[in-house]
Amino acid sequence: MRRPETSVLVNEALRRNGDDPDALFVLAALRVQDGHPEEGLKILDHVLVIDPDYPGAWFFKEKIHRMRGEAWAADSARRQGEAVDG
Repeated sequence: MRRPETSVLVNEALRRNGDDPDALFVLAALRVQDGHPEEGLKILDHVLVIDPDYPGAWFFKEKIHRMRGEAWAADSARRQGEAVDG
């Protein structure tokens, strides 16, 4: 039941700063949860432009690509995440 609150908080954070990577990451998760993985991927791409080392973003992209049956893209995202994660 916290989802509406989360959505409100994310929208408020993005009104203050449209490039808030934390808020964008949560927004991507909400879009995927709502059945819009392509939007989630676009938002994650924006997060990674802002911060290429954003924790978990590459692995979340991997998960979304796997859900979509995109093995090559998932493997690529995993490799990027491993490189960033050290």
